[in-house]
Amino acid sequence: ILDGMNAERILIAAECIGDGRFFLERASAYANEREVFGRPIGTNQGVQFPLARAYADLRAADLMRYEAARLFDAGESCGVEANMAKLLASEASWAAGNAALDTHGGFGFAVEYDIERKLRETRLYKVAPINNNLILAFVGQQCLDLPKSY
Repeated sequence: ILDGMNAERILIAAECIGDGRFFLERASAYANEREVFGRPIGTNQGVQFPLARAYADLRAADLMRYEAARLFDAGESCGVEANMAKLLASEASWAAGNAALDTHGGFGFAVEYDIERKLRETRLYKVAPINNNLILAFVGQQCLDLPKSY
């Protein structure tokens, strides 16, 4: 029964990757357009570094998603990979959303930018359909041979 949930976790990871891309595209465009003191805010490391870090984390999560999907399509065991893909993608998407919100400043809460709406949506995947803490417990047990913690 639990193996049947692997497809769902891979799908959720894909959705989170898409959300993260949305955040980074919006934030990068805004960081290039918004000027303060005669230059785009994207020239500031305080704006640029969180976006770059979110991009790197999102790419890494995407690689895990592809690995989980590859195993799933081959009919091989992919529980660990599917769970890690969901974990990494939900965390990366949340970080990208926070970086986008920080980039937009107060405008990140303005309805017309869609950042606050998408941030609420992407937060869901840190707890559903399975809480990330349960995934960590599963990885600890399955990969690190630690005792069952739940």
